[in-house]
Order: sequence, then C-alpha cells, then structure tokens
Amino acid sequence: MEVLLFGMIAEMAGADRVKVDASSVHQLRRALADRIPDLDKFSMAIAVDRRIVHEDMPLTGSEEIAVLPPFAGG
Repeated sequence: MEVLLFGMIAEMAGADRVKVDASSVHQLRRALADRIPDLDKFSMAIAVDRRIVHEDMPLTGSEEIAVLPPFAGG
C-alpha cells in the first residue's frame, strides 16, 4: 500500500510517500519504523481515510493512509 508522509517524517524518509506491506495499523507502524531510521523516537499520528486512528485496526490496502508528525493548533 502507498503511505503518504508529511512534515519531518517525510524529511526523515527522503520522500513524501512510501510503499509498505501491512495488514493492520500495528504492522504499518512496525514496517515504517523498520524503513525510516529513528522514526520510533518520534510521536506520529496515523490517519486512515482521513480519520486519525488511535488503536489497531485491519487494513485492506485500499485505504488512504497518511502519517502525520506532531502538530499544534489553536
């Protein structure tokens, strides 16, 4: 599946998108940490079909997946 990367996470990966194989959000996090050095040291949010997910869930590969760095807003 294609995963969109934003902000400092995209900078760390040297790309704004990567392809990974994962059947769940938990596997996706592990695959990204294996692929992007030092990613496990940073907080990040995973969005599935434009909704932030906080728990593990199955993935089919047809979802829009985005990895977002920490952000602040007002």
